[in-house]
Amino acid sequence: MGSVANAEHAGEPSRTIGENLRAWPPPAVAATTSVAGSILLAVVMVAIGLVITRSFLSPRIVGWDGSVERWVEVHRTATLNTWSDVGSILAGAGTILLVAGIAIGVLLIRRLWYDAAFLGIGLFIEFTAFLATEALIDRPHPAIVRLNSLPATSSFPSGHTGAAIVIYIGLALLISSHVRRSAVRIPTWIVAPLLPIYVGVSRVYRGMHHPTDVMASVVLGVGALCFALLAVHAAAVAADRRRDRRVETPRLRERSEVRT
Repeated sequence: MGSVANAEHAGEPSRTIGENLRAWPPPAVAATTSVAGSILLAVVMVAIGLVITRSFLSPRIVGWDGSVERWVEVHRTATLNTWSDVGSILAGAGTILLVAGIAIGVLLIRRLWYDAAFLGIGLFIEFTAFLATEALIDRPHPAIVRLNSLPATSSFPSGHTGAAIVIYIGLALLISSHVRRSAVRIPTWIVAPLLPIYVGVSRVYRGMHHPTDVMASVVLGVGALCFALLAVHAAAVAADRRRDRRVETPRLRERSEVRT
C-alpha cells in the first residue's frame, strides 16, 4: 500500500511555483494580483510622469500644456463654468463612492461576487497607483485661475479622470456581460466613454490639471480595469482548481484502495 501511495504522489515535490500559487484560496489570489497590478501600474505612471516633467521632451510638452491652458482661460464663459462644474462633480470622491457603493451593493444582493469584486478591485488599483504616482512626480497645478479649491494632491495624474474610467467603463463592461439587447448595450457604450471625456475636459477647463495629466490618466484608468479583470479571472481559476481538487481527492483514495 505504501509503495502505491508513493507512486501516486511521486511527482508532487516537482510541482512548479505557479501550480502552488494556483492552489491558494481565491481571495488571496485576487489580493496578490491586485497589489502586484497596483505596483506595476504605478511604475508605468511614474515613467510617463518623468517623461512629461523631466525628460528632453519636457519643454515642448509643458509649452503645449501652457498654450492650451491659456486658451481655455481666455474663452471661459458663465455657461461653460457651470457645465464644467457638473463634469467635475461626476467624478468627485463623493459621487464615485456613491455610484460604486450602489453598484457593488446591487451586485452583492444578486450574488454576482466576481462582478462586485471587479469594481472594488479596479477602484483600489486606480486609487493606490494614483497616490503613489502623484507623490513621486509632484507636478505643480496649472498656473491659471482655478475654478475649484486646490486639492492636497499634485497635478499628475488626474484622479478624477482615472476613477471615472474605472467606474463608468467598468459598469458598461458589466452591463454588456449580462444584457444582450442592443437597445441597452448601444446607449451604454455611447454614454460610458463620454462621461470620462467630459470629466477630463472639465478638469482641464477648471484649471485643475494640465491636458497631459488627463491624457496620462487614460492609462491609469484602463490599466486599473485590466489588472482588475486579471485579478478576478485568476481568483475564478483558483476557485475552479480548488473545486476540482475536492472532487479528485476522493477518486484518488478510491483508486488507491482498489489497488491495495
